[in-house]
Amino acid sequence: MNNEKEFLTPKELSEMLNLSISKLAFDRMRNVGVPFVKFAEGHRHSVRYPMFKIREFISKNMKAET
Repeated sequence: MNNEKEFLTPKELSEMLNLSISKLAFDRMRNVGVPFVKFAEGHRHSVRYPMFKIREFISKNMKAET
C-alpha cells in the first residue's frame, strides 16, 4: 500500500517547500502557485493541495543549473 498522502494541508506544503503559510495564501488569492482545491465543511472551507499537482508544479518550475 502507498503511504504517500493524496492531499497536503497548507501547513504540510509550507514545510515541504520551505514557504510560509501566508505566502501560500497570498498565491491562492492571486490564483498563482501550486494548484489547490477547496472542500466545503459546512460554512467553512478546507484548502488542500493534490500531490500530483505539487509534483507537476515542481517539475514545471525546476531550473537547470548551468
